[in-house]
Amino acid sequence: MINYYELEPKDNTFHTLSIQTTYKCQQHCANCYLGDMLNNDSIPDVDVNKFEASIKDLPFRTDIRFIGAEPTMNPNLLDMIKIVRKSGHRPSLLTNGLKLRRYVYVEELKNAGLKLLGISMNGGLDNNLYEIFDNGKYAKLKMEALENCFKYKLLPHINMIIDPDNVHEINTLINFIVDSAIKYNIKFSPMTFPVMIRLKSVGQVGFFKKTYTYSLHEMKEIVKKLHGKNIQFIDTINGHLEKRSLTYSFKTKAGIMLGKITDWSVDDDGVPDSGSKRRGILTDNYKVAPFFEYYNKKQKEL
Repeated sequence: MINYYELEPKDNTFHTLSIQTTYKCQQHCANCYLGDMLNNDSIPDVDVNKFEASIKDLPFRTDIRFIGAEPTMNPNLLDMIKIVRKSGHRPSLLTNGLKLRRYVYVEELKNAGLKLLGISMNGGLDNNLYEIFDNGKYAKLKMEALENCFKYKLLPHINMIIDPDNVHEINTLINFIVDSAIKYNIKFSPMTFPVMIRLKSVGQVGFFKKTYTYSLHEMKEIVKKLHGKNIQFIDTINGHLEKRSLTYSFKTKAGIMLGKITDWSVDDDGVPDSGSKRRGILTDNYKVAPFFEYYNKKQKEL
């Protein structure tokens, strides 16, 4: 049974709090947990004033993650990043990266106080794979966006949803990440510049590709084939024992790079990562709730 609950922001218990910045997106990807909420004009963008009040009420320093659909579609994103910084929290951004091909916009994000972002690169460097996963030819735009992150020293975590169609592209993508970092004299370091590749299986939530979903064990084996059987996996993230995620590290020409694998397969209630104590979300009524349980509830209400 789904354990859905809501808290006042002042009672928040989650280390990471996602902000549903907007339901708008320029893409219509094969995998999108928003489902019919995507580009739904009846659902408004986050209210900046209510957002600021909620952020100021949080009881401890929290990772504030701006998500979408596509958060860069919200014209108030830069102001909200500044609010998070001013309130003493840590802002980050999950983006498809299309607006980041404009170096001016990347500079604006940096100046607003953003230091970390996750950029989606499901097709790696292959336009044919982007057609399959993201319904468009985005390889060049994504590559330019990633290079701009290194150019302005924004710390990128590169996200890749994997299945049998694109698993062969992981190493090609890693090589491009490393070469781009070297081009801009970036040195990877787990302590000072922790660049990460995040590999995720397909979760059957919202819109999803009808494909094979890798288990966590299978993804471990994929990583071992890439980096050697002696790779060490860690199951604790920010002090939380993870049921569905593991982290690891490996050597590259640009230094030590981090990796993370996540199994997004769903339970009997259609929820991935149910019961997470680390991952929460600011709801549309400006309460705090568990992340995927919240989307499960909203999709049933549509």
